[in-house]
Amino acid sequence: MTTVIFIYLIATMENIAKPVATSAEDFKENPTMFYPDWDSETMKYSTVLLQNPVIDSETGELREMTEFEKVKAGKRILDDGSYLDEVNKTIVTISKPNEYSVWDKDGNIWTEDKTLKKSYLEKKRYEQQQKYISLKSKKEKLEEEKTEFEDLGFDTSVTEENIKNTDEEMKKVLTEVKAITKELKTL
Repeated sequence: MTTVIFIYLIATMENIAKPVATSAEDFKENPTMFYPDWDSETMKYSTVLLQNPVIDSETGELREMTEFEKVKAGKRILDDGSYLDEVNKTIVTISKPNEYSVWDKDGNIWTEDKTLKKSYLEKKRYEQQQKYISLKSKKEKLEEEKTEFEDLGFDTSVTEENIKNTDEEMKKVLTEVKAITKELKTL
């Protein structure tokens, strides 16, 4: 079985050759047999193709860059909600708390955008108003159903329970509409 060896220039981290060796161990023992131009002072090798090669500062081994290193090297841009933790050499991600927050890259925090919040609340209030109207129509139909059942001598207990539940839901929706309206007035 053969192994492809990927050779990189240390100065540029460019993959300059892909010789085939009998094994990685054989290449390590006698690199010039498989790649006559081999120079251990200016070259490193890997048994896998590296997209973003780097020499590990602790081990001296060639490896793939971490996500942290890619950001530092300008090969990756951080998403909103992420920042570099220089102490631990990691990327920290903070979940977006709501639909109307924007990422402050300087402070590494989410901040509420009043315009977005107002738009969000207006949309939410409108949806709740539509829900209220829908529940009101449902209640009217249930009341008509109850009257018809009474006229026919049918049991109305299930319909009455549905009316009661719809009333309670309408009250909750109305309370939410009022709360949203109150919050909108503060913006």
